[in-house]
Amino acid sequence: MIPLYILGLLQRFGPQHGYQIKKTIAEQLSDFTQIKLPTIYYHLEKMGNDGLLSASSEKPGNRPEKTIYSITDKGGDAFKGILSELLQFEYRPTFPSDGVFYFSDHIEANKITDHLNIYIGKLEESLSAIQKHKDETLRFVPEKMRTMVQIIFSHHERHYQAELNWAAESLNHLKGE
Repeated sequence: MIPLYILGLLQRFGPQHGYQIKKTIAEQLSDFTQIKLPTIYYHLEKMGNDGLLSASSEKPGNRPEKTIYSITDKGGDAFKGILSELLQFEYRPTFPSDGVFYFSDHIEANKITDHLNIYIGKLEESLSAIQKHKDETLRFVPEKMRTMVQIIFSHHERHYQAELNWAAESLNHLKGE
């Protein structure tokens, strides 16, 4: 997924240096992607070697030299290809924590309830942060993108809310309520 976002950002915003790409991902995409920022440079280099990006050097004033990345025609085609593949909507989540419940006879029940309480707190914080980020984003996003932005945020809000409901319900079951 990292190439999709890098290519898409370069397609949308034009040539950028690596730090700009990292910053945009952190500010605009972190609610719905799990891109570890240090891996961006690896992908920039790999996509450059694959001919999806071109790189040029720029030395603004007394500042250090920066590599500026641009999307190539081949990169534009790859971006459109990735988007087309993603149109095959698929939903198959995995929940590693289900293993805890499956093997719960090998762990103390209070550890499960303690960690569910912590998890509920994290989910509430995440949901609040997503809602805040949505409100901030909708203030500056161009009108033609508002519907798509609302769809993205709604998707994530609903998943977090469903997970929060599940965690609270599970906690109540474990407490015998």
